[in-house]
Amino acid sequence: MAVGKLVVFAALLLCLAGTAVACIPPPKWAIMPDSDDAPPPVVFPAAPAPRPVVDWRARGAVTAPKNQGRLDSCWAMAAVGAIEGLHTITTGKLVSLSSQEVFDCADPNLIHSRPKAFDWVVRNGGVASEADYPYTGREQECKRQMLNKIAASIKGYMANVNSEADLLMAVARQPVAIKMRLDPATFSAYRGGLFTGPCGDDLHAMLLVGHGSTSDGKRYWIIKNSYGVHWGDKGYLYVQRGPDSGVGLCGLAYNGAYPTN
Repeated sequence: MAVGKLVVFAALLLCLAGTAVACIPPPKWAIMPDSDDAPPPVVFPAAPAPRPVVDWRARGAVTAPKNQGRLDSCWAMAAVGAIEGLHTITTGKLVSLSSQEVFDCADPNLIHSRPKAFDWVVRNGGVASEADYPYTGREQECKRQMLNKIAASIKGYMANVNSEADLLMAVARQPVAIKMRLDPATFSAYRGGLFTGPCGDDLHAMLLVGHGSTSDGKRYWIIKNSYGVHWGDKGYLYVQRGPDSGVGLCGLAYNGAYPTN
């Protein structure tokens, strides 16, 4: 097969594997927590009790929530977070990796998606650390001189999570990059508690790091967002879980993806 056809075929596979993610931008007060324009918090049910069944944060496999700023980089941050988790599980070392490098250097002809991010890391042989390739929060040229500074690598990825039952099995092994269809106004105003909707039409990628249940039996997913630590519950979102046979609230279990080694 000619090289040109291979490129087209690869692009088609990536388009099928992951829907384009535009990312919901964080509210101004999440970027600048001292600003005066923070709206009143949306009231959700009481915050989940700390009874997780799986929590990769407690196992030291999750870096602190990062802030995407005004750059549509949630897909890169979600994928990089999943790679950070796998790297920690396999090596015992937690390293903050460069989502800026993935955003800058991944194929611009492909749609923004977690598979696009994973595909680039595989093809490049790995990804740099955030210390070597810092996050700037803006579009810029790929720093090709940094491509050989590898801090973590993966051999491939899977995008075969299509139900909450699949997601339960996947997150038992490692953090998983997911996406949700959300209402920007409600989602941006989340300050903690059990998120029950409403859903919307805007796709936003995040990192699933575990699940648990409240003392009264309400089940939830633990999700790391990319709005920094001043948003949500210290940067995290607790989402209603169930029924396990479906794709989850706001489609969170549909087309979940994770790296492999």
